[in-house]
Amino acid sequence: MSELIERTYAEAAKGINGDWFLNANTNWYEYIVNLPLNQKIAYLIIVLNNQVSNGGFHQYFVNGYGQFALETIKALLEIGAEQRAQLLAVAYNTVNKDHLTQDIFRTLLLEKSIKSLFVTDELYEPLNDLDIQYYTIDNEDIENLLGIFLERQ
Repeated sequence: MSELIERTYAEAAKGINGDWFLNANTNWYEYIVNLPLNQKIAYLIIVLNNQVSNGGFHQYFVNGYGQFALETIKALLEIGAEQRAQLLAVAYNTVNKDHLTQDIFRTLLLEKSIKSLFVTDELYEPLNDLDIQYYTIDNEDIENLLGIFLERQ
């Protein structure tokens, strides 16, 4: 199953241009949301899981992946990872506390203009609390759920 996940993720990521990470533009976002469903879901879930596992929700947002938060919530629900979807929704609403539109939020995130995320450390503790909850979910094996989803595609 992990081979299918790795292959699907690699297929999704192969078209990403490294320059997209350097500029606050919509190319990266547009590329990912327009992937075939299986590739999009694999990319979004693997990125979330890797980012949160390696540095938490704070890292996920700081590294720009938070621009995909709403799509990732849908992807998590699609594979049956409701608890992780709920945690990501709380993290998104914590970072986007002003309830900005998705486009404005994405722009500010990529421009590193969200002060509570990039300047102060006020989001560190609430996001860290969510990290701990994410790590302790024991009834949602993300790899298994994603693998089952991909096998059905």
